[in-house]
Amino acid sequence: MMAVCMVAAHDEHWFRSLYAETFRPLLAYARRRVDRATADEVVADTFLTAWRRRDDVPDGAERLWLFGVARNVIRNATRSGRRRQAAHDRLRLVSPPEADDPVGPGSSERLASVRAALAALSEADREVLMLVAWEELSHAEIGQVLGISANASAIRVHRARKRLAARLDRPDHPGIGEGMAQ
Repeated sequence: MMAVCMVAAHDEHWFRSLYAETFRPLLAYARRRVDRATADEVVADTFLTAWRRRDDVPDGAERLWLFGVARNVIRNATRSGRRRQAAHDRLRLVSPPEADDPVGPGSSERLASVRAALAALSEADREVLMLVAWEELSHAEIGQVLGISANASAIRVHRARKRLAARLDRPDHPGIGEGMAQ
């Protein structure tokens, strides 16, 4: 009985530490992809999964494992509420989180063109670019989140950047970035 209590106390301490270290980045990750209410549910479901599968969480890669779980929870939520979520995705892409006041002449036009170019990319391209830019993950970390190798991750990021650059160079060209497999 005492051994069970010690294991429970260890698990509780582990979970509290994990939660304290990863809650804010995980919530920010989810809120950049779905509406606030869904993001809150995604984070709750992610931590519930971590608690239930605590023996499956890899030591030293807990944060990345949680990002991967959150990504899957988001995908499931998207599938279950496709029509409602599609409207939220369109709004989110039009108005991503704002930076402080843009500086310099023409910056609002540049911001609008970057938003339009990003919105024109495939979901897979947007995802890897967001993981690099907003989550500041390395290629190896992105690979862990997406369940691919670091090399495949680097290739996806490179190709997504090229497609984004092409969109920015020729925003009126309809074929760039569409239907290109990763």
